[in-house]
Amino acid sequence: MLTYAVLRDIQKREMESSAIVQLQDGFYTEVAEFLSKKKEEASGGDMLSLREYENIKKIVRDVQTKREEKIVLMAIRGESTGTGLTSEEGDMLRQLVSIIDKSRGKLVGVWGSENKPAQKKVRLLKDVEQYKGLDNKVYGPFKEGEEQMLPGGEA
Repeated sequence: MLTYAVLRDIQKREMESSAIVQLQDGFYTEVAEFLSKKKEEASGGDMLSLREYENIKKIVRDVQTKREEKIVLMAIRGESTGTGLTSEEGDMLRQLVSIIDKSRGKLVGVWGSENKPAQKKVRLLKDVEQYKGLDNKVYGPFKEGEEQMLPGGEA
């Protein structure tokens, strides 16, 4: 049964752990029912009940936000399943992974379409000391008579 103390414990564990805290399926339904009951109690005008209701809303928001952050990180890492997720969160994770995969697929197309700089084979006519090229990469040292593959701008 859900209580204020149970919610505080879940909040504490969720905030302290980098992993998702195990929640039973139907947790959010149970939270909605609990909040509805507390809202009804608070509508009686009792300040203590109203304060408890507001605190419970804050705790639930904190837990949900922290879990969403963890789910987004799981999706970025490509994890399509996770332990401790409710069924709603599992659906969210799968949808996020799908969106990220599609986005990354588009970018791979962009990266794949870039042409690599043309390489030229050159024979060195004299010794060349190590130097930094136009692309900021270090080339050399080279000896007279060596054949090397160099980017077009360096050849």
